[in-house]
Amino acid sequence: MIVFVYGSLKKGKRLHNYLKNTEFLGHALTCDKYPLILSKSGWYPYLIDKKGEGKKVKGEVYKISPKLLKTLDRLEEVPHYYKRKKICVKLDFKTVNAWCYFMQKIKNF
Repeated sequence: MIVFVYGSLKKGKRLHNYLKNTEFLGHALTCDKYPLILSKSGWYPYLIDKKGEGKKVKGEVYKISPKLLKTLDRLEEVPHYYKRKKICVKLDFKTVNAWCYFMQKIKNF
């Protein structure tokens, strides 16, 4: 399974330990534009599922197990806080479809 991360799960960020024993496939950019906003605290970025709006988003891509994907779903509080869907992302030499977490409901920030 392939996952695209853009915030606190990236290398050097506070939740990256969840991905420490996975295969890093590379840095990536979303194929499409999406709005990316920060929480008031500035700790958490939220991707909004409005394809074609905003900017292309930079992130990282990892190969993970189905078990870890379920763990990440619990961490991201799917389906209450985030939702997960596949999107197109561009690695250096190829394009892949990867799971990505989007904010479930848009709130005022």
